[in-house]
Amino acid sequence: MSFSSLAAALLPQPQALTLLSGAGPAVAGLRDLPAEWRALLPADETTTAARLVLPTLTPRLPLLGDDESFRLRLGADVVCLQAATPAGVQHGLHALSQLWHAAREAGLGSLPALQVDDAPRHPWRGLLVDVARRPLPFDALLHLLDGMAAARLNVLHWHLTDDQAWRLESPRYPRLQQCASGGVFYTLDQARRLVDEAAQRGIRVVPELDLPGHCWALGLAYPELLCAPAPTEAQRGFGVFGAAVNPDSDALYAFVDGLLVEWAEVFPDPFIHLGGDEMAPAAWTRLAEQRGTCLAELQGAYLARLGALLDSHGRKLVAWDEMGQSTALPPGSLLQCWRGEEALRLAPPGLSGRLRSAGFYLDQIHTAAYHWRRPLRPPTRPSAPLASGEAWALQATVGAWSVEGRLWLNADEARLHLRSSGTLDEWLAPRVIIGAGPWRLQVDSDLGELEFWGPSDGSDAGWLRLGALRQPCVWRRDEAPVWPADAAGEAVPMLGGEAALWAELVEAPQLALRTWPRALAVAERLWSDPVDDKRLTQRLLAAQRWLVATGRIPADPAAPLFEALCPDPADRALLRSVALWLEPGSGYARQHAKKRALTYHQGEALDRLADALPAESPLMASLHGAPAWLAALSEARQQLPSWRALLAASPHLLPALPLLGTLADLIELGHSLWSGHKPADAQQRLHLAAALVDEMLPALVQPLQQRLDALS
Repeated sequence: MSFSSLAAALLPQPQALTLLSGAGPAVAGLRDLPAEWRALLPADETTTAARLVLPTLTPRLPLLGDDESFRLRLGADVVCLQAATPAGVQHGLHALSQLWHAAREAGLGSLPALQVDDAPRHPWRGLLVDVARRPLPFDALLHLLDGMAAARLNVLHWHLTDDQAWRLESPRYPRLQQCASGGVFYTLDQARRLVDEAAQRGIRVVPELDLPGHCWALGLAYPELLCAPAPTEAQRGFGVFGAAVNPDSDALYAFVDGLLVEWAEVFPDPFIHLGGDEMAPAAWTRLAEQRGTCLAELQGAYLARLGALLDSHGRKLVAWDEMGQSTALPPGSLLQCWRGEEALRLAPPGLSGRLRSAGFYLDQIHTAAYHWRRPLRPPTRPSAPLASGEAWALQATVGAWSVEGRLWLNADEARLHLRSSGTLDEWLAPRVIIGAGPWRLQVDSDLGELEFWGPSDGSDAGWLRLGALRQPCVWRRDEAPVWPADAAGEAVPMLGGEAALWAELVEAPQLALRTWPRALAVAERLWSDPVDDKRLTQRLLAAQRWLVATGRIPADPAAPLFEALCPDPADRALLRSVALWLEPGSGYARQHAKKRALTYHQGEALDRLADALPAESPLMASLHGAPAWLAALSEARQQLPSWRALLAASPHLLPALPLLGTLADLIELGHSLWSGHKPADAQQRLHLAAALVDEMLPALVQPLQQRLDALS
């Protein structure tokens, strides 16, 4: 059973729920509920009727591979929860809470007699939280644990170090907090408390020491550990920089050894993440040339020494997928894949399991459905069609990246190879949309949800959609591409994955807004790897309402952000009404926009309207059918003058004003489309409207595209 389906489980019954034979509605309340769980159920449901019978288990630290299954049996006068571990008990009690909430929403006064059997499909279900680029208050981290536990996420991947800062205190190496923290760091006592609070919720804490790149801040504290020249000023920008630790330095391994002494005492989990991503290779290439060896041998020697250190402290390595590209890993290592399908195919010697983060980056503001659709296992690479067809070459610019593609197209079948100047290298089988006009393709990529419109009228001009944003691209006739066979590779277990919340565009005010509810889609994928997406939106909304009702997440996470934007309540209400028609740029669109504006750094305040917008407009999701759409569009048309006056009167909101001209045109186009008329220029107007302005775009574009397609 999926996590989120349980929140709406009463009607219809999912397969994992079994109505007990001959039993009618039975449970109308509970006695003996543990005090720490009473807040999960309505007050009048915790004191009467059925007893709650729980297993007697000794509290202990959660471990990878624990039995987290549970059986929840609801009878006439008893609720019996069976589980082998405290984590299983937690999951069962959360399931009971979800059932009560669903019953109340359905107007029921009691629960039917039933049995729930559930277990996770994947043992590693994580959330990466980056506190190095932009720190989070410690209390915010503690509160995040409640939401994670309710979503059945069981690993907090704590990204503590990066170029911008080192965030954990070290008594052994005090210059880390004195010179490399930017004045903000967590104490070891706070780390111990986080580990303890997480363990009580069935969550493991895996810390990350990001090496050999992303070590600029380390160089400020201990420059002798880095390849020359070591940095001398704090790094406030975001990106990939040239700093790298010196793999020939004995002092480096002595430092790591001393740090592991501290970390092993604070973090009892057997796994420690030692980074490995995005190292600029120039410094190590120079070292390899000086030694008369190759880069792979240098990397192999570095990993061997790290592996020996980890082993001496009873720890195993987790690393980003770059570490597995050219050399063996220490025995028992896990490889965390963030660069897509090709990285998921890596199976270097020493690897015992893989984790997926590609497609689960919450800070990129993709839709919940996109996150949910990303499969954990790498799909079989599509083979080349045998019949003849058209071949095309693609050229496009996506933000700060150049993208190239090779396309083979034959009637209703297509194959596409994409590469970018970023990390993309994928072989895809797009869906061909059959209809009037130029050919059209849709496919999920690690860039995001992609759509391509082919050239028309004998030109080479087409259009590319990434998420909601659109831009021109160029298609030219090409020779038929050569498609590689799928690499067999070594069978390596897929242990699960992690949603990732990188902090370039996330501070404490955005934490809940960027985490929920989309983390629930990833949690469902990691818990059950489901295949049915027909009711995904309804399931996530039901789970979100339950989390709000039990205090796990805020009801209105954007409220403090809008209060900061508009202190006046009347203006704030008006701003929130126009915000329903807007959405933030997805993928890396906002990051690339900040790079172009030279504002991609820690000093850039996250106080734009885009920072207060959810990934998906709740208004767009709530409108169904012509009457609802026409009424909403008419109301928006009437509000346009007030919206213009509000944005024009605020210097902070003024950059968003051009969006209202585009929105006005889309409102008129929407009236036509929902009245059954299809203007000849409708498609071009939608293409032009989906452009980034002040890091936002109209949320109306994609719903109108769907309506236009329905009329075609």
